[in-house]
Amino acid sequence: MRNYIRYALLLVCLLGYGTLPAFAQQTLPSYEPIHRIDTEKKVVALTFDDGPDAIYTPKILEVLHQYNVRATFFVLGSQVDKHPKVMQWIYKAGHEIGNHGYHHFDLNKLTEHEVYEEIKHAERSILKTTGILAQYYRPPYGIMTHDVMNAVQSSGYDIIHWSVDPRDWSLARTANVIAKSVKSNVSSGDIILFHDGGLNQRQTVAALRELITDLRSQGYRFVTVSQLLDAAK
Repeated sequence: MRNYIRYALLLVCLLGYGTLPAFAQQTLPSYEPIHRIDTEKKVVALTFDDGPDAIYTPKILEVLHQYNVRATFFVLGSQVDKHPKVMQWIYKAGHEIGNHGYHHFDLNKLTEHEVYEEIKHAERSILKTTGILAQYYRPPYGIMTHDVMNAVQSSGYDIIHWSVDPRDWSLARTANVIAKSVKSNVSSGDIILFHDGGLNQRQTVAALRELITDLRSQGYRFVTVSQLLDAAK
């Protein structure tokens, strides 16, 4: 049913309609976002928010390519429209694409319909640039309200949060601090939050090298969100 709703809504968007279809206007039952999975397999998912960025996303992509790691990028539609070539690079490199909304708005200040439009606007940008329909949505700041949950369900997405946050957005954090923050908190099945856009992510790029090397030495594998969820089956 969820897939039916998603593709029906996609058709509505492609035809240019801006209102919620009748079957999506009903109040839907709330559901919990996914923070991590329970698994004995030593797998973790690296995720990146707020890109694509013209400077730091390519640097992160180079590191991931060097270590043969696949990650999940939760992109902003406005950034996709600004940097379509970087967006295509993410996709062609085999990484998973998630929807992070069009702008990085405070969802507490938006109505259900406005949240819905943010999601669908980003969806159209991603689809136009890569030809794919993203499966997962991560709300900016991780904000969850009744309106957000209804809007996301109407859009047909699963909500992905995170279980490990090294706060790499803080300019006061060095690469070593970021890497240690992850290593001291990570366990099998975790979703790790990083950023490839928004601010100066130079320390994030440097932290990735240390983190990937050290966690691999402990037997961890890096997977996309989809692959992580498959590990729970």
